[in-house]
Amino acid sequence: DNHVLWDKLSVSAAPNAMQDADPVSMRDMHKLALSIVLTSQGISFLHAGTEFLRTKQGVENSYNSPDAINEIDWSLKSQNKDVFDYVQVLIGIRKKHPAFRMVSAEQIRKNLLFFTNQEPGVVGYQLYGAAVGDSWKKIQVWFNGAGEEKTVNAGKENWKMAVKNNLLVTESAISGNIKLKPYSCSILYQE
Repeated sequence: DNHVLWDKLSVSAAPNAMQDADPVSMRDMHKLALSIVLTSQGISFLHAGTEFLRTKQGVENSYNSPDAINEIDWSLKSQNKDVFDYVQVLIGIRKKHPAFRMVSAEQIRKNLLFFTNQEPGVVGYQLYGAAVGDSWKKIQVWFNGAGEEKTVNAGKENWKMAVKNNLLVTESAISGNIKLKPYSCSILYQE
C-alpha cells in the first residue's frame, strides 16, 4: 500500500527534493535498487510492475484508491524497455548461478566476503561460487550508491564482466581499478 519504488524515488530524489536528481539518475537509482535485490541472498521480491517503473501517481497509501491509481499501466513496459530488459538479465544471472541463492546461513558465511574500507556510497562483495557448484568460480559485485563516479580495486586477477554500470557487457581481462558510475551495479566473474 505504500509508495512503489519509482514514486519513492520521485519523492526522495527528484528535483526540489534533497538530492535534486534528474530523471536519468532516478532510472539508474531504480536499476541499482533492483540490482541489490536480485544479487542478494535469500528470496527476491519484486513488486508487480517495478521492472518497468510502475507508478501509483505518487499516492502513498493506495488501499482505497480507484483502479486509475492501483492498476498496472502496461504501456510503461514498452516505454521503459531498457529497465525491463536489465531486470530480465539479472533474473537470468540469478537463475543460472547458485552463488546468488545459497541455501543455508552456513554456506553464506563461508562463501560471501564483503570488501571493507570502501569509499562512502560503495558496497562490494565477493562470492565463492565454486564452493556451491557454480560455473563462476569467483564473483565480485559492486554497488555505487553515490552521486559521483567512484573507483574500486578488483585485485590483480583477471575478471570477465557480466554487468558494468547497469549494462550487460562481455569484457575480458579486467583487473585492477574499475570505475563505477553513479548509482550503478557491476558484476565481475572468473570461470
